[in-house]
Amino acid sequence: MKTKILYSIIVLSLSPAVWAQVGINNPNPQATLDVVGSTLIEEKLYLENPGNSSQIRGAKLLIQKTDEEVVQYNIDISKYGPINYVQFIFRNTNSRGLSDYDTKISATDYIVTVQGFYFLITGTNDTNVTLRSTVNNNRVEGFQMYAYINPDTNTWFLKGFVNNSRFQNNSTVDSAIDLYMNLIIFRNGFIAKPLMDVTVNMNNSETGSVPIPIGF
Repeated sequence: MKTKILYSIIVLSLSPAVWAQVGINNPNPQATLDVVGSTLIEEKLYLENPGNSSQIRGAKLLIQKTDEEVVQYNIDISKYGPINYVQFIFRNTNSRGLSDYDTKISATDYIVTVQGFYFLITGTNDTNVTLRSTVNNNRVEGFQMYAYINPDTNTWFLKGFVNNSRFQNNSTVDSAIDLYMNLIIFRNGFIAKPLMDVTVNMNNSETGSVPIPIGF
């Protein structure tokens, strides 16, 4: 028995080429382990040296569903993407702009940012929109175009107006506008990780240094 065991060990040690590649459902393996089909790993998988993909366009993203099934992520049939883009078009908006609008987008599941905006005279393609300050004609007011979380509804709201100003057409008459707001919506827990707020007391100073966010 000892002789047979020793002989087997010697054969294995002298035949590395035979055992260099293993194919599962694949008679012609192209790697050390070449699996054609599904792979189930119930515990942990360690990749000490995964290397780079030689075919980026053919790469697949795998996700785990709520029932713990691992599937290929298909953005075409998914109800959301890791990063989503949508344009909100507010037609016939009051000349004062957009004060508050509930997008109904969950603040628990998503992060919403305003990527850009523009406005037209309502019902036209006329970009000749001017602004008139209601406080002082020589005063330059600031735009407020942003998304924020309403704590009462826990949803994202939008604002789109200019401080103390009215939108006007080229005849300097207060005019309704069509407001276009481009939103970038990030899925929490998929690609975006919300961090704790960073609150800084500037002590009436114009410059300073803020603490680094936790996790960086």
